[in-house]
Amino acid sequence: MPSFNNKKITSPFSKTNQHDEKYKTIISAASELFNIHGTRGTTLAQIAQRLELTKTSLYYYVKTKQELVHQCYLNTCIEMQDMVNTAIESDGSALAKIELLLKLNFDCWNDISNGNRGHLAGLTEIASLSSKHQQEISEYYRWLVKQVIELINAGRLDNTIQEQVSAGKTANAIIGTLFWLPVWLESVDQDKRHDAFEQWVSVIKYGIKSSKTPFSFTWTDLQDDKLAPTGFDRKEQNRKKQEAFFKVGTMFFNQKGFKGTSLDELAQSLGVTKGAFYYHIKNKDDLLIKCFERTLMIEENVLQNALASESSGIDKLASAMQHLFAIQIGDQGPLIRYATMWSLSLDKRKEMQVATSAIRRLFGELISQGVNDNSIRGVDPFVTQNICAGAIESIPDMTASMKKYDAKTDASDYFHLIFNGIAS
Repeated sequence: MPSFNNKKITSPFSKTNQHDEKYKTIISAASELFNIHGTRGTTLAQIAQRLELTKTSLYYYVKTKQELVHQCYLNTCIEMQDMVNTAIESDGSALAKIELLLKLNFDCWNDISNGNRGHLAGLTEIASLSSKHQQEISEYYRWLVKQVIELINAGRLDNTIQEQVSAGKTANAIIGTLFWLPVWLESVDQDKRHDAFEQWVSVIKYGIKSSKTPFSFTWTDLQDDKLAPTGFDRKEQNRKKQEAFFKVGTMFFNQKGFKGTSLDELAQSLGVTKGAFYYHIKNKDDLLIKCFERTLMIEENVLQNALASESSGIDKLASAMQHLFAIQIGDQGPLIRYATMWSLSLDKRKEMQVATSAIRRLFGELISQGVNDNSIRGVDPFVTQNICAGAIESIPDMTASMKKYDAKTDASDYFHLIFNGIAS
């Protein structure tokens, strides 16, 4: 168990509570700017300007930007742990504790959105931290997941959570939907947020199926030639080379982050010369953008194929989710993680955010089809499409602790929460 007791977020130079409060203000302002511009695009000078401090005054509290990023991420972990502790220590069933955890997180991000509390940094660039700090933040994240696993197991014992729920996979899906909240909550009008919360919790508890019987997944193989995009220059002799560059590039960015990814190391891993590599790739920014474009093309292809298929809305959605899961863990993957977007320039990130929003709307179209044909109950498509997107984003976190994968079984277990819910 990580020790949070000795992880108080305070300046190493502070001597009074007043100084501690100032440091908390710095953490909030830095977290806000890191969320907007990314850690790469944010300078200590910008943070000082936001706080109306001189750089010299800021350096009194902060030694380096990297240390500040670590402290912001640590602060997020501590706040998350406080919410988990409150939920665990509350009265009621295990399911009620999970519902309280959802409410605490929703209220937290809603208060941040309304300016009623300090900002929390999204854990989008853990790979940019030092190895020591990466390990530390990752340990806290795993501990959060473990505690949700324990709640699910307790719910299976007190009969408030379905026996067939996979505790490990479902816990990762729940944590994924918590961290996905700030991605979509800002898009919901304030007077509609209570309804959005009710819809969000309802899907997690009861799933989207309209039938009283559990939804059963049907696996359909997807041919490899339909998984890969048709290429960016349309020339087949270059397409396969580009595809290899983008797949390995995606793997590097997901695992090492933008800062830790070396194009020379990437070229060496592919067994190509630097000249051959740079013939296709201008620089690291160019590669990251192309990795995003590849992922978006794959996701759109899978979702459009599902929309065009002859089946019910819920079967179309299940097929698309299963195939994206299989791609993420299989030879056609990985898909670039949404979090790596924060390494892009603000203008390019906004462009990618528009594109990823369009992908999420395709999830919404599948959900709406299911509502219209009565295979999906009357859930809110916008809220539900974001539950789906959050689950897809968190697949690598779930599979990181697995030694063996079985796409069919693992996908069914992982997405059980969305289709069947967890409540008994």
